[in-house]
Amino acid sequence: MVEEIATVVSVEQTGVWLTTTPVASCNACQVSDDCGTGIVAKTLTPKKLHFFVASELKLLAGEQVKIGISEQSLIIAAMMVYLLPLLLMLAFILPANAAGLNEGMQMLLAALGAASGFAIARLYGRYQEKRADIHIVEVLPSLGVQQHNLS
Repeated sequence: MVEEIATVVSVEQTGVWLTTTPVASCNACQVSDDCGTGIVAKTLTPKKLHFFVASELKLLAGEQVKIGISEQSLIIAAMMVYLLPLLLMLAFILPANAAGLNEGMQMLLAALGAASGFAIARLYGRYQEKRADIHIVEVLPSLGVQQHNLS
């Protein structure tokens, strides 16, 4: 199980809206400001992710929780985003190459195959959002300061 800390944004009867801040691995490096990969990662990484998790727990806005997702769900999602477009691109271009089509047509078909893979991955992602495998593992303790009247 892959775990992440999230903050409760709002509470509904059937669950809670959570937000997390993704951390790019490049942020830990000392030269990330000068590295091309670090600059691209900081530019393309979303600032916050918002999502709904069904839960019967009584939570308050501002509380932090540990959420978890199974490795299997994560691997399937990664395969849909990375592997499926590549496989469809090859499935479109190899028959075109065997048929002797010119390079321009092969490139167009390769782009069409990759775009088809991304479109299918997006549809799958929307389908998975409705049956999200994300669940709350633990409610993290919050520290509070109490004032005492000494008079």
